[in-house]
Amino acid sequence: MVRHRLKMLPLNLIALLSLMAFGVNASNQPAQPSPSPSADIELICHTDNPAECYPKIFQATEEFQIVKPDQDLPIGLHVRLNVQTGQKEAKLYNPEEPDNPALAGLPVDHSVVVVDDPSHQEVGQDEKPPIPANAPKYSSEGKIKPPSAGSGGSSGSSADGSSFLTSLTILKKGLDPDGALEMLSEIAHDIYYGLKIAEDYETVRALFCLANTNQIFAPSASDGSSTAISRARLAALTISSSLQNNPTALAEIEKHWSKLSNEWCPNTSTELGKAIFRLVPHYSDSSSGGGGGGGGNSAVDPSLTKARISAISGLLKSDLIRKEFLSNAGMERLLEVLTVDSGSVGQNEDWEPAQRRAGLLVLDNFLDPDMGAKLGEWPIGTQASDQVCVQENKSDAGVSAQCWDWYAKNFAAGHKKDKGHWSHELVKKLGEQRKVNNSNQAKKQQKSAKGKVNGSEPWKKVKKGGSGKEEL
Repeated sequence: MVRHRLKMLPLNLIALLSLMAFGVNASNQPAQPSPSPSADIELICHTDNPAECYPKIFQATEEFQIVKPDQDLPIGLHVRLNVQTGQKEAKLYNPEEPDNPALAGLPVDHSVVVVDDPSHQEVGQDEKPPIPANAPKYSSEGKIKPPSAGSGGSSGSSADGSSFLTSLTILKKGLDPDGALEMLSEIAHDIYYGLKIAEDYETVRALFCLANTNQIFAPSASDGSSTAISRARLAALTISSSLQNNPTALAEIEKHWSKLSNEWCPNTSTELGKAIFRLVPHYSDSSSGGGGGGGGNSAVDPSLTKARISAISGLLKSDLIRKEFLSNAGMERLLEVLTVDSGSVGQNEDWEPAQRRAGLLVLDNFLDPDMGAKLGEWPIGTQASDQVCVQENKSDAGVSAQCWDWYAKNFAAGHKKDKGHWSHELVKKLGEQRKVNNSNQAKKQQKSAKGKVNGSEPWKKVKKGGSGKEEL
């Protein structure tokens, strides 16, 4: 191209430009003596080196050349923009030139045509370009790399990596898990290690089995329940930490979910898919003196319930798991936490951290869109009268979904002096969202009913006996 010739023959720059002006093909002509520079040609020089100067007005030839950004284009040229190089190119327009596929559709003068990759397909202005076949799935997290040895913190050394692998092995083989759980619960918050925990099915299964053993729901002095409760709490904390701000790890748990939810762990009386969502035991501890509502379950460690709620809250970011939570009376299980001591609802200081976590779970996953809640799934349906709910609370039948709002209001009433208590926000958004959801549900039902009427025959002809007559 001429640009290269200019660099090779800087002393003949002006002569070459003059030859191009008269339509002479420089590539086919022998070099000519350089004439005196013409005063009519204005040059652009960004440096003191004459070889780097070029004409202000683009000097076209019969071949495409690159146009400098500050050059002026005369009329009567083929102009195109090459998206592969990002540079504008132009050449002389020759109406007698034979058909050239490279010029098909190119306009003349100042119009610009994008020269795209041959595989490019045109799309509308508002349409997205087609995704190439076999393209990797987009991930906003990018590639998750292991922590570097010099990154500092609890997960920045090779010793941590070695301890992590050792802990996984101990956990999966069912050996003494206490030390392994301590290590994993501390390191799982790291996005890399959290993902590694979630990727391995046997590790996930071991954690969920430890977190959902029957011993934590029916503790007694003879079955080592204190050890089981400690291990269950650490296992739940590890699950929670692995999923916190780690959607890639959640996606791995979701892949395991179908198999995991059908597992039967040692010392369990139900499959994991149901045991996972239990929060407060379903037995009544007579020594606690409680009754009704949650059944007076003071024998259970509140910190364990809090850890289990944190793990469930992370799981509910999955659409699949959230639907199973709702279908397995998950909201009633949360209500049991809020009513764990029916004699003084909202006044049990030991349970306040767990109750707060339960309330925030409801807000974050079902009521507050600013926190990523999926609206429209819950709450739906009408509520029972206050009288019915008062009687339910006095009985030993447990809590029901038809009194969810009443229990929430009753709980908030216990904190009426604290205007900033989270329970007031829960009650407010609960009422607002139930109203919206029920309204939307009614509209869907009306639309569905109308569609059935319009789509069916409002009348049908029926033949009478053997008379051959018809009636409507």
